[in-house]
Amino acid sequence: MPRKAPIQSLLLWGILLLALSLAASSAFGADRTLTLGTGFEFATGDYGTDETVDSIRIPVTLGYFTERFDVKLEIPWIYQSSGTTVTMGGMRFPTDGTSGHQGMGGAGMGSMAQTIEPSDSQSGLGDITLTAGYAVLEEGETLPLVRVLAYVKLPTADEEKGLGTGEFDFGGGIGLAKWFGKWTTYLEGMYVLPGSSGDFDPDNYWNFLASVSFRLTDTLRPGISLSGGTAAFDGGSAPLETRFKLSYWNSENFSFGGYLGKGLSDGSPDFGAGVFGFYSF
Repeated sequence: MPRKAPIQSLLLWGILLLALSLAASSAFGADRTLTLGTGFEFATGDYGTDETVDSIRIPVTLGYFTERFDVKLEIPWIYQSSGTTVTMGGMRFPTDGTSGHQGMGGAGMGSMAQTIEPSDSQSGLGDITLTAGYAVLEEGETLPLVRVLAYVKLPTADEEKGLGTGEFDFGGGIGLAKWFGKWTTYLEGMYVLPGSSGDFDPDNYWNFLASVSFRLTDTLRPGISLSGGTAAFDGGSAPLETRFKLSYWNSENFSFGGYLGKGLSDGSPDFGAGVFGFYSF
């Protein structure tokens, strides 16, 4: 198995990337916002296996925004009740042979080896992610706002616990946003190139997100989203999930809210729920 870099070094590297991004963003506009957020997310489902997995995710996010540039660093803590799934790019994939994933095929064939006891619960630091976006086209009367996106996943999670794959992932994509009075719409697509190891050998895959929200009052904003992608492992189901979200803006600086989610395929949890809060400086 490839030697894994110490977590402390990866943390420092991620912070350095964020610092460089913040410095570079100073050329993109005078209005800048720094946000700090956290949340609590619960999901349950069998993901196409014979065992239900309950999972908890507690992310801490640091974001920086200018008029045209944005960057977000996310550091998650993860708990899972079973070793029949592995977390990758914020999604779960089955490691159980019942879904045709157990060490079949070889390098480049989207296989994954079963190295975790299915009955064991695990918890710990997840994979840290860094996402940056730049608006190449500002919103017009008929045209949407167009953002190009870059993504990197740092292998800070322990792959021996099934909390991550132990490899770097890279991705790129595009996001479109348009405002229609009190309605806000957003579309996003990203192509991810995941790293491979002796335990996990995923295929390249797509992620997508479509969301609509409505400004019911100056402080209350309900919305709905549909997210999914293509399967990262041979024989697996593509993830597909819908979420109903409600956000409350207590002031210009503080917002909080929650969501309820429902999986629409075996590649997603059966049900999910979460709460979140953000403060802007």
